[in-house]
Amino acid sequence: MELGKTSGFERLYARVTRLYFGGMARHLAELRPFLKPGAQLGYVVGDQASYLQVLIQTGRLLSEIATTLGYEVVRIDLFRTRLATATRQQLREEVVVLRWPGGRKTSWSLSAGLPC
Repeated sequence: MELGKTSGFERLYARVTRLYFGGMARHLAELRPFLKPGAQLGYVVGDQASYLQVLIQTGRLLSEIATTLGYEVVRIDLFRTRLATATRQQLREEVVVLRWPGGRKTSWSLSAGLPC
């Protein structure tokens, strides 16, 4: 609001971000029953910087969500950097590699956003 960015995508940024990470959490939670112990998953994700100049470290946040769901973070590797058109910042794209250890069947509540 202070930057005067109140139209278009800027108004939806918080909602879009919440829907993306909520969707990824739901995906990871619902995938667990189908994974064999030791299964590894890889996701290519990119950081975002909005017109509001809010940096979202997608790889770090996704790995934190995965950890709360019982996954282990194997590594986060730099895939490439790219130029953000809105802010002209260099942003990271990363490969997040997760491992499902198996055994633990943590239940997860989307409304709470935390394992229970």
